[in-house]
Amino acid sequence: MIVASFIGQKGGVGKSALARVLAVAAAHQGQRVLIGDFDLEQLSCVEWAATRMAAEIEPEVEARAAKSIKKLRRAAEGYDLLVVDTRGLADDLTTDVARESDVVFLPTGTSMDDLRPTMGLAKRLARLRDTGEKIVLVLSKTGRSERLVDSALALIEDSGFSCLSVHWPQRDGFQADLDAGRAGSESSNPHLKQAAAEIEAAMLACL
Repeated sequence: MIVASFIGQKGGVGKSALARVLAVAAAHQGQRVLIGDFDLEQLSCVEWAATRMAAEIEPEVEARAAKSIKKLRRAAEGYDLLVVDTRGLADDLTTDVARESDVVFLPTGTSMDDLRPTMGLAKRLARLRDTGEKIVLVLSKTGRSERLVDSALALIEDSGFSCLSVHWPQRDGFQADLDAGRAGSESSNPHLKQAAAEIEAAMLACL
């Protein structure tokens, strides 16, 4: 089983959305996927999975509330992919999840308000044994400014971290799909479908 985690120092950077996008992409490839939702106050992924099931959307993607990565791993026996969606706060649990993961995605916006804490977290995680090579930053909820994207990519590159080659754009249609129990390339909008397919392929290539 592969463990892919989405970790962040703050909320609102797209962790939960991207976790669902990756889970759906893997499920469409025939993998058995479980999402572990560690944000017990919001449980966005758990509620999304329930909406998806009620709407009878295939393939099914299961999500469970969790507070221990080791217990979740034991419960996930038989799954091909465990996607971990953490809280918007880096703590001891974040460290445990990073150590147990095969790849650690750190979503971030292009503003310094997002980049500073994300880069700080990346540096802290990189100091953990065997964790630095797992870290992949993802530009998320980006606007239409290429200048801001290029500036963020340059900062990440200068810091020595890998960044996903494709970014996740801020589009109302993506949120509407999530609200309906869908994710990513399941969008009916062809432009959104293409954009989602590109980031899905990029994330899957990291596994």
